Amino acid sequence: MSNLFDLKAILMTPLIKWGIKHPMMLESRIFLMVMRVFPEKISPSYDSKVKKSGSDYLLALSDGLAQISKNPQSILDICTGTGLASFMAAEKFPLASVLGVDQSASMIHIANGKVTDIDKGRIRFEIGNAIKLNYNDEEFDLIITSNAPVYLSEATRVLKAGGNIFIAFSFGGKAFEKASSEISRLLDQNGLSLVNLKSSGKGFFILGQKKQ
Repeated sequence: MSNLFDLKAILMTPLIKWGIKHPMMLESRIFLMVMRVFPEKISPSYDSKVKKSGSDYLLALSDGLAQISKNPQSILDICTGTGLASFMAAEKFPLASVLGVDQSASMIHIANGKVTDIDKGRIRFEIGNAIKLNYNDEEFDLIITSNAPVYLSEATRVLKAGGNIFIAFSFGGKAFEKASSEISRLLDQNGLSLVNLKSSGKGFFILGQKKQ
């Protein structure tokens, strides 16, 4: 039976493929409007639907995080949603501070509600826009994002030289594999070197490093 995430995969996979070849499309008025409305609509039921989707939904995220050999001190999770990737990164790197940002106030409210007392100060969430991040140049050791549009130039700006950028999708693995050369070229155009690019379950992850 299809569910919300099957529908998302059907809709987003061709958009992501188009976005890889035509990055400026991700800044179009229509696309930005959809990205403002869609998260607000799904936020109340998002976590429960992820749980129903099973472990495969988070497989690319967990597999990709395991490939990161450096131990970052500061992590930025862009388009964090309800914070799934942030909490997984915090578990993987227990000494790092993790900041999740999303333009959806509803998503951020839910994410903040999941921060335990013991993690307050180390894990936090705030409203922010992926296109124009309110952070300094080269502020973070690791940038992560999951199942969201990627604005590489802005993500690279706030990433420290030599730091990693990690991008995961729970869908579209085959589509991304076919676009591997375009992905590598897009990373290079934004001052990033490709470290790893791999399918995982139905999904896919990309690991890059900012050039020194």
